Amino acid sequence: MTKVKLKNTLRLMVRQYGFEQVDRSLREIRLADRQPKSSKQSKVLSDNKAMTNPQKKRTKVNAPEYVAKMELSEEKESIAVELANRFENKAFLPTFGDIRNFCQIYGIDEPASKSRASAIPRVFKFIATMETDEIQTILDDGMFSGPSQLGPISDAIRRNGRAARTYTPPPPSAR
Repeated sequence: MTKVKLKNTLRLMVRQYGFEQVDRSLREIRLADRQPKSSKQSKVLSDNKAMTNPQKKRTKVNAPEYVAKMELSEEKESIAVELANRFENKAFLPTFGDIRNFCQIYGIDEPASKSRASAIPRVFKFIATMETDEIQTILDDGMFSGPSQLGPISDAIRRNGRAARTYTPPPPSAR
């Protein structure tokens, strides 16, 4: 192995396992090479077994990626992708309570985990079975998008609070 190739391989290992783990493993290899042959062979076999089956980190699939992997008609796919994008932006089913409500309305089993990400397969598999016009209605009407604009409501509450703080009751004689 050339020095460049060795350095690149070690760099990848350090990135994956961390410097301390790689350093510890190199020291163990050095010690194993000093041991008698029979114990060295069993150590190498166990090390090789661990290296060939490293644990993969599980990556979270987001809604658009999940929908992209599904086999849908062209028309249904474009609508489902838009819903998936809205799901990611929390404009469709923004909270787990909204997901629970969606599942109850359509008779879907509620996900066991209480995270939005865990609901992606269940929700979008069901959406794939829906008629295209039903999905389009959900999209057009903004159904299951959580509370609609809260800005005007919060402004009204703020104005009301200010008015209450500046209100002075009339004198007792005016009552």
